[in-house]
Amino acid sequence: EQVINNILEDKLVPYLDKLDRRMQRQLKPDPTPLVSSRYNIFQNDEFDVFSRDAVDVSRIQKGKRREQDTTRSLVNDKRLVAEQRERYSRYRVVVEELPLAPGAAGSPYEDYEDEYDDTYDGNQVGANDADSDDELISRR
Repeated sequence: EQVINNILEDKLVPYLDKLDRRMQRQLKPDPTPLVSSRYNIFQNDEFDVFSRDAVDVSRIQKGKRREQDTTRSLVNDKRLVAEQRERYSRYRVVVEELPLAPGAAGSPYEDYEDEYDDTYDGNQVGANDADSDDELISRR
């Protein structure tokens, strides 16, 4: 604002006042065109229409691509089921417990025959609170 005011009122500093005000303005050179100065990861690839004239249109896919393996084809493919069936058939062989007749040698029940102590079975374990919810509410 102040510079424009000084120019209009002819109050410029001496070294600026000496300049010719009718001098032609120098034109700036045109900036480089954007197409020739662009740089990105797709520069000069097979789909770059700016660097090549012919692009293979058969390689361009518009929309969602139909995959060979659809969900239905994967569900109908029973090869994996056969592989899993063979794998899980091996688990049928594992026996976790062997049933033994009571009194037989090596019975798992022999270990606990006399060791169970029922002394405290009849006693109430835990806090004996005589105060019920109704009693606490009525005390208020």
